[in-house]
Amino acid sequence: MRERKHIPWKGVGLTLLAALAGAALGYWGMSQVDPLGLPGLLALLVLLGLAYVLQIVAHEGGHLAGGLLTGYRLLSFRIGRALLVRQDGRWKLRAYHIPGTGGQCLMAPPAQGNPPFRLYHLGGGLANLLLSLLALPLLLGSPSPLLRVFGGALVLLGVWMAGTNLIPMKRGGVANDGYNARYQGRDPLALWCSCAQLWMVEALLEGYSLGDMPEEWFRLPPKADLSNPLIMSSAIQGASRLLARGEVEAADGAIRTLLTGGYPLLGLHRLELTCEAIYCSLVLGRVRQAQRLYTPEVRRYCKQTQKYYPARVRQAYAWALLAEGDREGARKLRGDFEKAAARYPYPAETAGERRLMDRADQAFWASSTREGMEKAHAPKV
Repeated sequence: MRERKHIPWKGVGLTLLAALAGAALGYWGMSQVDPLGLPGLLALLVLLGLAYVLQIVAHEGGHLAGGLLTGYRLLSFRIGRALLVRQDGRWKLRAYHIPGTGGQCLMAPPAQGNPPFRLYHLGGGLANLLLSLLALPLLLGSPSPLLRVFGGALVLLGVWMAGTNLIPMKRGGVANDGYNARYQGRDPLALWCSCAQLWMVEALLEGYSLGDMPEEWFRLPPKADLSNPLIMSSAIQGASRLLARGEVEAADGAIRTLLTGGYPLLGLHRLELTCEAIYCSLVLGRVRQAQRLYTPEVRRYCKQTQKYYPARVRQAYAWALLAEGDREGARKLRGDFEKAAARYPYPAETAGERRLMDRADQAFWASSTREGMEKAHAPKV
């Protein structure tokens, strides 16, 4: 009997509702600014964009407020690609991008047996609702058509963002804030993994590499539910820790286990693991395997993220040397690495990335030497 597919009715319903509400807002907004002509239309587009940005700021600010009220420590605050991060005791502005996200507020929870988590998770959606309420007077009572449209956009976007974040659901396998707030209390391991990952970020900002961090932050029980994205993230970090310690063979085994174990990997997790699997295959001499893994999808992902991630440049460096034999291209990538490292908010990782690039150099020269010896000893015809 064919297994019935689970249909995420909550997500489908919210998407349809958002589409209908957006169409209604667009039609109503156009009718409001129609007497103003082209200038009114341009102003409408600007105000709609501004409303969206303000709701993102409100959302991340809500997480910030919820975290501060429950003893969390602010690590970084990002809107779009503008990241405010604390480094060397000072706040610095960096350019950073995570595909598919409009913002992010990372905070380290207090180190205690049962850390609070609900207000931190729910604060973003609650802030969206609050801003929507504050915008109601603009929508209902402003004499200016542009301000009425601006207020309406704030109300609609705020309700939509609150609904998609506060109503517990998964979208593309990713749990939203409401889901985390509801179910982390039921799964102590998922809560622990969530806290440990935030402590890892804090340690990175304090100058520690993954290899320096306590092993208990990465240790999972034998029967851990790796279908849970939070627990899977800790397993992936465990493999990254092995790489940071220079244990490429062990990291390769851990990565292949996660990729081939039949787990319902998120798309982002699968791509990240595949990128590291390609690197490990290259430096361990399995070039053909790396070539099979380097699909067009992986290639596109690498190009989209290479500007922001030193690890991605390191992977491209290994590919240039060991898959293409392009020493000149690899030399240029060394320069690209330094540019990415200068922007990267976690400088403690860059030293380990340089060592992994050196490991690729060693593999290249070992391969070149082996090929030279084979040619020298080949029988002459």
